[in-house]
Amino acid sequence: MQTTLTSLIKERGQTYASIAHRTGLQARTVRMIATGETPIDRVTVGTVRQIADALGVTAAELIEPALPQPGDPAVSRSDRLAHAIREVMWGTAAPEAYPSPVESPDDPLAHAEPADFFSGTGAIDADRG
Repeated sequence: MQTTLTSLIKERGQTYASIAHRTGLQARTVRMIATGETPIDRVTVGTVRQIADALGVTAAELIEPALPQPGDPAVSRSDRLAHAIREVMWGTAAPEAYPSPVESPDDPLAHAEPADFFSGTGAIDADRG
């Protein structure tokens, strides 16, 4: 699992041991957080701040995942769609990730035009007269 912490460590050419040395933590602790074995939301605020300081970032950058941007090739279409749906339904406080309604990139519904998607269905107000 690629976490924000893992990405930051790689970007800066650091190691678990170098971060541990600068924070006073055990290298194993840093590794467990970086690999997601210990979720970042279960780590004390002080530890998150220490790691953030060692990397030269804010604690928020470690805790909050980067928001997918429209057309970002690094994030799959279904992940961007799932993020957009969570944001609309819950704002920025989405409870947790859930599967995208688009099953896979080769799902015919992923590329259907609205007219094709709704073909064969009656008008919504047809029964109201």
